[in-house]
Amino acid sequence: MNVGADKGKIVADLVAEVKPQVMVELGGYIGYSALLFGDAVRKAGGKRYFSLERNPEFGAVIASLADLAGLSDIVKVVIGSSADSIKRLHSQGSLEHIDLMFLDHYKPAYTSDLKLCEHLNLVTPGTVLAADNVIKPGNPPYLEYVRSSVEKKRKAASADMSNGMDVKSEFGRNADMYKEREGEEKINTELKGNPNLVYESKLVNSYEPTGEPV
Repeated sequence: MNVGADKGKIVADLVAEVKPQVMVELGGYIGYSALLFGDAVRKAGGKRYFSLERNPEFGAVIASLADLAGLSDIVKVVIGSSADSIKRLHSQGSLEHIDLMFLDHYKPAYTSDLKLCEHLNLVTPGTVLAADNVIKPGNPPYLEYVRSSVEKKRKAASADMSNGMDVKSEFGRNADMYKEREGEEKINTELKGNPNLVYESKLVNSYEPTGEPV
């Protein structure tokens, strides 16, 4: 959904600080974040803002708004599942490295998509991640992964992950709502990622557009 003014300013300020040449957002909805952050990327001297959106109707809205806002040279909308879009952009040579990534899509896919980006060397030391909704409604698997030690991640990577994630137990009603709206989303739980990467985790409190604290 829309990030709203408060969270939007937090990420826009982060863009100004990081000055990414390439920024990727997972989950574009109807374009609020793409316009706000795409403009911030351009002002920071960046070259490309990829907005990955599964829903083709939402994607068409984002592309139209980016064109109207004069951001079509910066904002590129990619339609399809986040994992498929990441792999396609990488194989085409369109995406070689991610400087800043904003995660605001299907919550169970946060961790698997991050691991995919690690596996493809798109996320490397120096990459900055900004993940929405990790406290409310919550995303325990993602927080556990980015806060884990190298030793713990190596141990998990060597374990048998073929049974997959129990999406229902981890994410409850939010997973059901997404499935009803967008359809089934397959999560690849066998990806190992790069367990040698260490993330510095920082929690930033903010507000939803409704004014509800998160």
